Amino acid sequence: MALGVFSCNYKSNSTDNPKPKMKILFEVIPEDYERNLYSVEWKDTLGQSEGYQKSNLIKRPKEVWCVITNDRKDTLGYYQGLSTAQTFASFQSKDTIVTLNFMTGLNFFTDKFANEQSMVDYEKTARDYSMDNKLPIHFEPIQINLKSDLRKKIDIELKEK
Repeated sequence: MALGVFSCNYKSNSTDNPKPKMKILFEVIPEDYERNLYSVEWKDTLGQSEGYQKSNLIKRPKEVWCVITNDRKDTLGYYQGLSTAQTFASFQSKDTIVTLNFMTGLNFFTDKFANEQSMVDYEKTARDYSMDNKLPIHFEPIQINLKSDLRKKIDIELKEK
């Protein structure tokens, strides 16, 4: 009996498999100038195609995460799930320019997997959902100037890295 293994390289073009995009509206708000405290708040469209609207965003299976970094790649603040779904992150910085790194990840408190199953089955269902949806999805970073961009509502379409 002979067994052969064949491989081929297939490069998909953007029309075959377009990269995910997501509309988001965000604002960076100064919380305490003396202590250099800020927060970033956002409104996104994630989950709307699955019927998750403003009243039940907390239950959607995916959520938006945000990691705030400086030019040295130091983490200044973040929200990355594992708690009640939020749409804000706080940070502290003396830097003028900070980078917002948005991504989508699994919401562990979604109603999508809650169907009277054991914790082991729940975790397997969540892991499978995450793998099937290629989570987390990282978007192109956004640079914000803390001297000129505060309290500006910025409405953009995030594109996958």
